[in-house]
Amino acid sequence: MDKKEILQIINSLASVRAPSGMEKERGLIYKKEIIKSFSKYNISVNTDALQNFYVKLKGINAKKDVAILAHIDEIGGTIRRIKKNGYLEFSRRGGYEGRWLVSRTIQILNKDGKWINGVIGGRSTHSTPEKLRSKEKIDPLEMKIYIGAKSRDEVINKYGIHVGSPLVFKGEFGLFNPDQDDNIIAGYSMDNLAALTSLIVLSERISTKLLTDYGSCKIPYNIHIVATSREEIGTEGAHHYTRVNNIDQVIAIDIAPVADFSGSVNSGIKLDGGPVIVWQERRGSGVMDYDFCRSLIKIAEKNALDYQNGVFEFYGSDAGKSQKWLGISSALIGIPVLFSHNVPEISTLNAIKNTAELIYLYLKSLK
Repeated sequence: MDKKEILQIINSLASVRAPSGMEKERGLIYKKEIIKSFSKYNISVNTDALQNFYVKLKGINAKKDVAILAHIDEIGGTIRRIKKNGYLEFSRRGGYEGRWLVSRTIQILNKDGKWINGVIGGRSTHSTPEKLRSKEKIDPLEMKIYIGAKSRDEVINKYGIHVGSPLVFKGEFGLFNPDQDDNIIAGYSMDNLAALTSLIVLSERISTKLLTDYGSCKIPYNIHIVATSREEIGTEGAHHYTRVNNIDQVIAIDIAPVADFSGSVNSGIKLDGGPVIVWQERRGSGVMDYDFCRSLIKIAEKNALDYQNGVFEFYGSDAGKSQKWLGISSALIGIPVLFSHNVPEISTLNAIKNTAELIYLYLKSLK
């Protein structure tokens, strides 16, 4: 699959929004793409109780099951309070900091299914004393959203917004500088659109190289391809799926923060350095399967694929939950992303493709 095709897929997935708990519409677009990948076979895409979208591919004389996961959802928020003056207060869905929210444009889903534009307000530089500019900590719980309404009644009756309405961060999506570069992409929800796209690229690779004429895997493993829900609020979808489906191995695809900035804690990940094999997350409380990680490195080196190693302190994943809470041998492969959990996030089409290739080569090696 070339970069143009990958760009078309990720743009299609980005055309609908998916705050945690509301993954269905993006999941349906994902489902259409997966069906294309397996169009010559009688293979169905199913959903479960937590809106995970999954495909099960039966292996020849399979005795083990491996699941490849990438989450559908994105960070966002929820309207918590409507004030008398028409301003709104909100709570977070997923993790992010208040310091980048001032004057951020957002969209709120109203009761009629329409997205209402808003701006997260904050004092301008013209009204902020010098002593507060560098010392004040900005808490999202204290921030207000402006949508143009003058009263609570207008918010409810004219704009159709209620307490509990979801919100997402507004932005554009596509090639960063299309006239100069056909690889770097930028936009909202790169976490986890990049990984979800990689899962589709991988599915195409599996379909053309790892299946028999009858749609069975040529390896002695059953393969589960799973687009998971609710990762940003606690990896709920992955935990549910891996727990009820007797999975033996998990490979999760997610992002790898490119964060070599002053004051940051990072592993020196480069945007163009290749897929990242993640060894540890959550301040040391999430440790991946060491031998599994080593096997991925051997695959990369044997096939001359660039790769990077990462340890992420303030980060959690579907793989980490499966390893820690269910004891399933798990590995995490990150697609390098610059400015993670911000808007825009930046990644590359090459990284999406190379991540899929590394996982394909690993699956091919299973005996």
